[in-house]
This record gives sequence, C-alpha cells and structure tokens, in this order.
Amino acid sequence: MIGTPAVRPIAEGLGAVLDELPAVVLDPAWTASPVIETWREAQRSVAPVDSLVVAVWPETVAPSSVVTLDLEEWSARLETSFALWFCALDVACDRCAEGGQVVAVTERPEAKDSAGWSLESAVADAVEVMVRSLALVHRSRRVRLHVVSTSARVGGGTGTPVADVVGAVAMLLDTDAPGINTAVIRVGSDS
Repeated sequence: MIGTPAVRPIAEGLGAVLDELPAVVLDPAWTASPVIETWREAQRSVAPVDSLVVAVWPETVAPSSVVTLDLEEWSARLETSFALWFCALDVACDRCAEGGQVVAVTERPEAKDSAGWSLESAVADAVEVMVRSLALVHRSRRVRLHVVSTSARVGGGTGTPVADVVGAVAMLLDTDAPGINTAVIRVGSDS
C-alpha cells in the first residue's frame, strides 16, 4: 500500500505494508516538489506486485470555505494533496505487474454533508479522473484501476467504518472479472 500515515488503519485491516509518501507541504512556488520527485525516482527500483492500494489522506481534516483560503493554504491543502496523489498513482501503476490492479481510496463527503469540504471533493474528483485516464494508459498491460470513496473523516454524518472500506477494497482486490477495467464504489453512501 502507498499512502500517508493517516491511512495506517486501512493498511492494517488489509494486512498490507504501508509505503509512506514523503511528509511534504507545498508552498505556492512548490519549493518542496523535489522531495516528491526524489521519492518517485526511488520507487522505480521496487519489484512489481500484483496489486496495490493507494490512499493519500492528510493527517487532519477540517471543513473550510474556499473563499476564505489564502494562496498559502490553497497550496498546502489542495495542491499538495493533488501532487501526492498524482505521484502515488503513477508509481503504483508502474509497480503493478501485468494483469494486476490498483485501488485508490479517496475521502469524499456525502452530498448532503459537503458544505465546507470542497477541497476534499475536488481532490476526490481529480483522483477519479486520474484513475480512469491511467486505466486507459495501462490497458495494454491489463492493469485494472478502481476507486473506493469514503466519508469516514469528512462531512457531518457518522462516516464510514474503516471495516467497510477495507471490505470494499478487499472485494475489488479479490475480483478478477474480465472486462471490468475501472470501478468506482462509494462505501456507505446514503445520498
């Protein structure tokens, strides 16, 4: 599993080893971006595996209005997440063996609880688009890519239990259904 420390409970539930992304926060000039690229290059020598799970969650989350964010906060919260997701998904696809699969686990608030969570929603949307694009890029290698989204830490409801997220990811990893190259599952969605 590739991810941040916040997803350790998912890794433990799956019995997976968590390969942590670098702890980095981007400023508007992206001065810390070489740290991400150094990690990415180091991953090129890692042996391929049949399946990988990717989850890039910030350590803490809090709702906020987009109109109140300054450029520093925007870069730290949105651009950092997006850059780490892009890097992690790219690395996961490269590390995935032919015929294998990658599952991305995103945080997405339920529609009725989405006020103040536009950054998290934007990142979740971007991950879905990246997954669909990467599925096309890696189709010739028969690599399948999926998304599981959860509201476990975002939104006003009780959220999705980690066990449900782990169950959905495990189901996708156990599925070898031909013809299903990309699936998006919203775990616990009631909206």
